[in-house]
Amino acid sequence: MESEYVCVFKENRIVVGRLQMLLEEEEIYVRLRSDTIPGYELTYHVDELFILKKDLDRAGPIIKDYRLLIGR
Repeated sequence: MESEYVCVFKENRIVVGRLQMLLEEEEIYVRLRSDTIPGYELTYHVDELFILKKDLDRAGPIIKDYRLLIGR
């Protein structure tokens, strides 16, 4: 059975990493996708953060507050 994930945040690695920690503290499982090209180590240092669709309601307020905190 395949789980359905949705991209909820796209930003540089440091900013995404902090949001990942906040979500995991609330037991919301997170997947990250990096823009790094394997073998070449080329990157724009942008990561995408995905969560399960079923967790959107719980994650929404956390993501909203975090966007306000970082000014985005």
